[in-house]
Amino acid sequence: MKHEYYVFNDIERNQKRNRILVYLALGVVLITVIVSMVLIHNAHKQARFNAYVIQGGLRTPIEPITNSREQLTLLTEGHIRQFHELFFSLEPDLDHIRDNIEKRALYMVDNSGKRLYVRLVEKKYFHDVVMNDYRYLIELDSVVVDYSKYPFPFTYYGKQSIEKGKNTTYRNLFTKGFIKETGVTANNLNGMKIMDFEVIDNSDVTK
Repeated sequence: MKHEYYVFNDIERNQKRNRILVYLALGVVLITVIVSMVLIHNAHKQARFNAYVIQGGLRTPIEPITNSREQLTLLTEGHIRQFHELFFSLEPDLDHIRDNIEKRALYMVDNSGKRLYVRLVEKKYFHDVVMNDYRYLIELDSVVVDYSKYPFPFTYYGKQSIEKGKNTTYRNLFTKGFIKETGVTANNLNGMKIMDFEVIDNSDVTK
């Protein structure tokens, strides 16, 4: 009987020890989950106040911003500037033009931008740029965005410099449209989209 008593006690002690180990394991898992949730929450909260610039198609973080309006301004105006650079800065290389517009710029704008691109293609606008060996560069004067309405109305004021051999001519580049927030995708890292885009002045100027 004494032997059976010791065996029973050993079984009971092992069960208690196993229960303690299970409780400890559950405690560790619970603490790990709580800590992970806190860290993820803090990281998400911090990410909301980080500003980014798009360089070479990559989203590069810059100095954190604690003002959400400043963050919105950077993203919105940066998206507008980048779209204009991709769409209106032209090199005498059709492949380069197509890559910039079809693979990048058109993801930043709604069908209004696509319709403009199709019209220019039909008029052989880009073909003429290449055949004449022209080079188009844009110079930004200002971007005006009305944040009191949504989607945000904007007006872009700039110029195009057109290098024609040894000569350079200039054109106004005034555009308007609306911009709204969208989801971030691999093709649209800013998470913004231009709507109802329109060129309102592209006339020759004397600089």
